[in-house]
Amino acid sequence: MDNYEKSRVRKHINRLAIQDMLKDKNIVLFGASGFSKDVLMCLEERGFTANAIIDNDDRKVGISCLGMIVKTPEQALMPFSENNLIIFYSPGFYREMTAQLERMGYHIDKHIFALNFQINDTLYMFTYMTKTKIRGLYWHKKITCKHSPNCPVFIAPYTGTGDIYLIGLFFHTYLKQQSITDYVFAVVSNACKKVAEMFNIKNIYVLPHQVGDDMISLQRATGQEFRIITLNDGWLGDPLQWFRGYNGLNFEKMFRYFVFGFDDTIPHILPPKRDYSHEIDGLFQQYNIVKGKTVVLSPYSNTLFDLPDDVLASIVNHCKQQGLTPVTNCAGTEKPVTGTDAVFFPLNQAIEFMNAAGYFVGVRSGLCDIISSSTCKKIIIYDKNGLFYKTSHFDYFSLKKMGLCVDAIEIEYSNDVKNECLHKIKETLK
Repeated sequence: MDNYEKSRVRKHINRLAIQDMLKDKNIVLFGASGFSKDVLMCLEERGFTANAIIDNDDRKVGISCLGMIVKTPEQALMPFSENNLIIFYSPGFYREMTAQLERMGYHIDKHIFALNFQINDTLYMFTYMTKTKIRGLYWHKKITCKHSPNCPVFIAPYTGTGDIYLIGLFFHTYLKQQSITDYVFAVVSNACKKVAEMFNIKNIYVLPHQVGDDMISLQRATGQEFRIITLNDGWLGDPLQWFRGYNGLNFEKMFRYFVFGFDDTIPHILPPKRDYSHEIDGLFQQYNIVKGKTVVLSPYSNTLFDLPDDVLASIVNHCKQQGLTPVTNCAGTEKPVTGTDAVFFPLNQAIEFMNAAGYFVGVRSGLCDIISSSTCKKIIIYDKNGLFYKTSHFDYFSLKKMGLCVDAIEIEYSNDVKNECLHKIKETLK
């Protein structure tokens, strides 16, 4: 869920709170997914929490998610209770989910609240969708006006920095094969722009989140009239996304095969090495940390998975016992792990910063892709119970399986193997 969608969800939940719809209710989240994590955060901002989480996926039922055990809808919602209030965000399946709940006796806008944008056949919706395409056309002309006629516009519509890194590995080879010399590269965050700059990608425009969607909608409605190329392995509603994880189709292969149309003979082109020694020296002086003896913790990601506080505390204490300095990579409103100070480094300097620091311990996120070529000791932690479409988080996002590095220590974590995971982490951090 990007910032635009989170803002819309937050407004919807604020409205429910103001109308006293949430008070004294048994709040149930439908869907063991990252969407539910964002919904829960918005609820907690208003002083509410969820009492249960449900899912129709048999693989998820019984596992822990957001501090709750996932149940089937029948287990959590039957027999019928007026006190149950079901909240979810699901762009693709909200109709089916709503119909299932209605069959159980629950009613829309009383017990059922789908927070996502819902498309229907009303005049209002027709007007809205027309306006989005007009807005997409306006921005298309705005960012291409100084370029050659029929200049291709590449759009990376997600805020994921790992997506941009994967795109960068193949982008210049694609330009060469397609004989493209003039282009526009559109992203939806400054962080994504920083990653694109690592690969010497030119003509980068940072678009408002919704504008990227509008331009893709324009291209879909007009066919090939506009050379708008979506750089994603399965955009909204695209059936291609359901191939993720099938028969070994991991994150890298989805971009390789389906975004760029390359076979396995096309090599990665890593970002060129830069000399940021002056900037890195300044950062190490600013944060009062020592090169080669700094452990950068990265506990935040957009997935459902967070390391428990006691695990993080154990890692921090072990680092200090070994004469290492643990710090937490923080951006925006993120807070450092207890016992550590916050550090921030620009993403285009991340490889050089980690080379100098020496150690990295992080939950799998886009930052792991970016620093995959760093010479530091890398410990990447995956949710052992995490599922991603047709496979696990580890099988889909493993840096080794993607061919991004061979030296990372990759660990699948769950509470039942906590001690073994901690032992492996501590052995690496000696």
